[in-house]
Amino acid sequence: MRILRHLLAVCAVSIAVGLFIGCASSSSKTKSSGQAPTEKTKKKSGYDAVANPPTVKFGEFQRVQVKASTLAPPHADHKGNQGSATKIDQMLQEQLRVLFSEVKAIPAGQDFLEAPERTLLIEPHIKEIRLISGGTRFWLGVMAGGSDLLMQVTYRDSSTGEVIANPEFAEGNNAWSGSWSMGATDNRMRDEIVMEIMGYMSANK
Repeated sequence: MRILRHLLAVCAVSIAVGLFIGCASSSSKTKSSGQAPTEKTKKKSGYDAVANPPTVKFGEFQRVQVKASTLAPPHADHKGNQGSATKIDQMLQEQLRVLFSEVKAIPAGQDFLEAPERTLLIEPHIKEIRLISGGTRFWLGVMAGGSDLLMQVTYRDSSTGEVIANPEFAEGNNAWSGSWSMGATDNRMRDEIVMEIMGYMSANK
């Protein structure tokens, strides 16, 4: 009964906040951050990146070295962000092994290994991350706001050392969908951004 009363209270507050946001949006004719992904998220997308293919097709490589994802300084010390980076790395490495015959994972803080044969070098970097946890969604619901994830992936050709591609990928989740899913759609953004990265690579193979 206590949990039911809590859920009813959260729903009531969420509806009240939603009505307030709706009124504010109607009067100003602008969308609030609780209603849609941020403008930054809209502008940075893997779909835009597909329009900018690598200078060398990924299909020319059989071997890959991929570094552990780095986090931008404002987000690097947060344990939740570190956990998300580890999860993204695991999924990315699994997917890369589907496309390439040899994939070597380079631990955080280490340099690429010397490559005697031509190798695709991949450096993922999390520029911005804000993922609302399930616990926070439970207690705050829509008031916790939206989630955003912005990554940049740098691809190099080991034979030349040159950057052959440097696209950005973004995922955004508005406050309402995160609230109603109790954080499930927030966490799913990590899977979705990996699929976006792999979609870019498959399209340019």
